[in-house]
Amino acid sequence: MSGLSGALVFGAATVGLAASFVVLERLVRTRNVPTEITRRVAHVLACLFALLVHVVLPFWLFIVCSVVFAALMWLSRHFHVFTSIHKVRRRSLGDVYLPLGIGVAALLGGSDAAVFVAAVLILGLADVAAGLVGDYLRSSRKTWWGSGAFLGVSVIALALCGFGLVPVIVVALLATATERYSPLGTDNISIPLVAAALLAVL
Repeated sequence: MSGLSGALVFGAATVGLAASFVVLERLVRTRNVPTEITRRVAHVLACLFALLVHVVLPFWLFIVCSVVFAALMWLSRHFHVFTSIHKVRRRSLGDVYLPLGIGVAALLGGSDAAVFVAAVLILGLADVAAGLVGDYLRSSRKTWWGSGAFLGVSVIALALCGFGLVPVIVVALLATATERYSPLGTDNISIPLVAAALLAVL
């Protein structure tokens, strides 16, 4: 893909992500949609955005963008711009950590796109699955049922990315343990760190 085409894809994807965040914010402020829902939708959209732009951006620029997006999330949190993303029942800086975690996955994955894709899918889908189960159980803490959902989705994501049985089992189990015991939203960094690091060496 040419530099111009890549820039156009990145620009369109960024506008689309920003517009999605605006819609989510509108839903919270005018329709009283719970922020736990909008936050999880934003989480998935951000990961899908990362998977798309990772294909079209140079490696160094992708890393820079991850840091810039983390800074923008911190500013949004500080000035209460996107309450649909930042306002949750528990203490968490996961919104700021998420783009940094995606950058970590890119750094560890290097030229192996499958490692990056698998780590981001686990972060974007398995983590949200665990949270949705916790929401269904009306629990303010992480639950074993949520960990089971995380494990199941992780196994599926890893298998779809073409990894063998041993990497699938090892990475899924250790990523699940990482998610369960990472406090204050740090799992948005620790999950892709553990997943990508293990996949890179297994």
